[in-house]
Amino acid sequence: MNPFEKTLKKYLDIFAGQEMYFVNDVKNLELFKSTPGNAIAGDVRTKVSALNDSDIRKADLEEVMINHIVQLNIDGRLMQNDVTVVEDIAHITRQEKQYHLLHFASVYCNFHKPDVFPIYSDQYHDFYKRYIAEYKLQLDPLKLNSYDVFSKALNDLVKRLELTGKMNYLQLRKFAWLYAENVVRESKES
Repeated sequence: MNPFEKTLKKYLDIFAGQEMYFVNDVKNLELFKSTPGNAIAGDVRTKVSALNDSDIRKADLEEVMINHIVQLNIDGRLMQNDVTVVEDIAHITRQEKQYHLLHFASVYCNFHKPDVFPIYSDQYHDFYKRYIAEYKLQLDPLKLNSYDVFSKALNDLVKRLELTGKMNYLQLRKFAWLYAENVVRESKES
């Protein structure tokens, strides 16, 4: 076992007992389960508001995003586990300015299906760059801001560490939030 994998497994063991970080997520999962549709603006508004995304708030894009999601007619694609829907939601335009809200779009889809849609975050690019290099994946680490490359790196990690069925993507996001920086730092020191 290489130093990166050893450090990663150490923090996965620590993470196993960290339920306190999931209280708000449980409420959001219940909301999305009770309101699965995305064809009615009021339903989408409730879910977008519950997610309270800082990028959407700062750019005053809530209503634009709500209308965008309704117009995309995503319900069938979510049911079919079509991960390309994430990029479609992420790309919006307001007053001729284009936005790429990949984090929000992936979270929105994840709360519909936490076992299907990985949650994107550019905060963990160093972690995934290190992971791609360690395992010599055929992925361009400079393209981690694309949902496809990010998802492939994450899915390789899930498969390699035999986490399929043990952790969903929401739990993996929390793990990264809590421990990704430690894993990168400590594995470099080993």
